[in-house]
Amino acid sequence: MVERTVSIIICTRNRAESLKPTLESIGRASIPQGWNVELLVVDNGSTDHTKSVLNETVMTNVTLRCVYEKTPGLSNARNAGIRETTGEIILFTDDDVRVPGNWIEEMSQPILSKQTDAVAGGVVFPADIARALSQPPFSFRRGWFASTEDLSPDQPSRMVGANMAFHRRILERVPSFEVELGAGALGFHEETLFSKQLLSAGFRIMSLFNTAVEHHLDLTRLSRGNLLEAARKMGRSDAFIFHHWEHHRSRLIFLRYIRALMVHSWLRFAGKLIVCSPPAIQAETNLAFWRECLVQRRRPRKYHKDGLPRG
Repeated sequence: MVERTVSIIICTRNRAESLKPTLESIGRASIPQGWNVELLVVDNGSTDHTKSVLNETVMTNVTLRCVYEKTPGLSNARNAGIRETTGEIILFTDDDVRVPGNWIEEMSQPILSKQTDAVAGGVVFPADIARALSQPPFSFRRGWFASTEDLSPDQPSRMVGANMAFHRRILERVPSFEVELGAGALGFHEETLFSKQLLSAGFRIMSLFNTAVEHHLDLTRLSRGNLLEAARKMGRSDAFIFHHWEHHRSRLIFLRYIRALMVHSWLRFAGKLIVCSPPAIQAETNLAFWRECLVQRRRPRKYHKDGLPRG
């Protein structure tokens, strides 16, 4: 029997209380006979009791390893985890999810059977969070909370970090996540760009939305302040992709920034930013996007157009 090796990576920072049930759910997951599975928890500079949670956790089905990455940023943590992996399959999830019992085998099998090179798994929400996200303005931005419902089941264009897997061979062409993107940096899109890169390199992504993790996101993320901050981060992250990956050139960037500023200023004057409506969120995103475009356009591009990093 051929031994199968899988490395699971969870990146965490100051979320000890949500991490504990996540680890417990992985501890209940089934492991096929002959498989060797390791779980790497990357602590990205936690100052809460994350270390105690890890020290107290006993896993009987997988080998638990702790990795410490002091440099802030989710992409730095992801890359630190990758460097420590030994598995043929690399499987990512987040520190606030619950995984189904068959998660490890189901996410790995399509890659091991050579149906695909990478798998975009599903993300669902418990009932109370799903109800909250079904209401405006969240219903228009569910993707910001790791929802996979907007991805094509036939040809997914990206993976979501809460539930994604890929074969180790991908790292030969796409060795790491972009450290300027993701939480702790511009805010979003580190797994989106990684997905774009692997597709550009000729690898395949297969959807497996029926194998879904349950995302227990912190409801404070739905507050007005946090939602507007997420809008700004999304705008800045979009601008990075716009310049460095898509290679857009426009002499009208400054004029578009001024227009976005005027729209934003009018909404503020009219009192429409007090309520977190879809127009207010879009105005916040647009303003952050064009402002960041003004910053990024002064920089040399980091990637070939729709391609891999410049040497």
